[in-house]
Amino acid sequence: MHLHHLKQSNEIAENRVKGPTVFCSHTSGSVASTTSSELNMNFAKATVLTAIATATLIATYACGGDGLSYEIAFVLEEEDNQLFLLETNGETSKIVNEAVENPVWSPNQRSIAFLADVSNGTGQLKIWDRSTEDDTRVPDAPNSVSKYFWSPDSRKIAYQTDSADNTEVFVHDFDADKTTLLVSEPAGNVELGNWSGDNEWVVMRIKVDGGDGIYMRSVNGVNEVQLTDYPDARPRFSLDGQRVAFARTQSDETTDIYTLVVDTGDGPSSASALTDDDGNETEFEWAPNGRDIVFLSERDGNAEIYSIDTDDKKTRRLTQNRVPDSNPIWSLNGKQILFRSEVDGKNHLFAMDFKSGSQERIYEDDSNIVDADW
Repeated sequence: MHLHHLKQSNEIAENRVKGPTVFCSHTSGSVASTTSSELNMNFAKATVLTAIATATLIATYACGGDGLSYEIAFVLEEEDNQLFLLETNGETSKIVNEAVENPVWSPNQRSIAFLADVSNGTGQLKIWDRSTEDDTRVPDAPNSVSKYFWSPDSRKIAYQTDSADNTEVFVHDFDADKTTLLVSEPAGNVELGNWSGDNEWVVMRIKVDGGDGIYMRSVNGVNEVQLTDYPDARPRFSLDGQRVAFARTQSDETTDIYTLVVDTGDGPSSASALTDDDGNETEFEWAPNGRDIVFLSERDGNAEIYSIDTDDKKTRRLTQNRVPDSNPIWSLNGKQILFRSEVDGKNHLFAMDFKSGSQERIYEDDSNIVDADW
């Protein structure tokens, strides 16, 4: 199947502009009420989009550093959900001139995957290449992709497709230009999770013969290992592949986070609860260290960001405010968390130092930020 290229180099060059200087200052976080100390960081030069007259871009700099540690991909609602890039030097540019959802950087930071032409939760899976500044449709992927995950080595991508009849999971190998079908079940009976750190397994929820459970499926072979025998959801491997976190619905219809140590023997592995609260625990992700998990919880009335040490089960509340926070994402080194928080009815971007809990606003705009990744 031929790749479909969308040439954008000239358009991107036209969209990249320089803006006014933003003077160095400090902020105390995303809300008026917070217990976090101020992060001792400097602001440096940034640029704004001329198409958005009131936009303010703030590039945060580590002390003595030269810019943002990582480039940030983000989607602006009022800009027709098009994809923008905040570079480490503080410049911003529009990189995809069509509506997109769920942009995700490859682990090697060379590409951004995203969904385009989304309808009813599914769309086309495309890859934007950092070096060529072009985007390309993933070969063989249909228009019904709903979820996807990069392999840790960035050489493959697993994706889920949903049709009226079937839910299927495929893996595309970019080096071999080969697509492999892993799972095909009746519609709604599969939920794709992420990869193990050795690039050998993908975890997912599968409903088989009337029973639900979390399974790990070999990418290169035929092995499939059942990990739970309960209708669990949102499975996530730790980076080392030794543990899996997942959501389990309780009798009161709330969800808690559970973990298990992967056991490749016969039968389900033993799972234990990490959280046990009245509110829903959602959007959880493992830290690169394979120990901490960041997550959203509604235990105190609205969605706030928490972390939990999976070894000693100590929980930290990382945000405290009267508005919803969302989309917490670890930096590659595990030292910071990117997240969105509502300000005046629109989501802005913030970064948090995980150790101290202090926060910095890194992008604010009159347009609502609906997705972001770094």
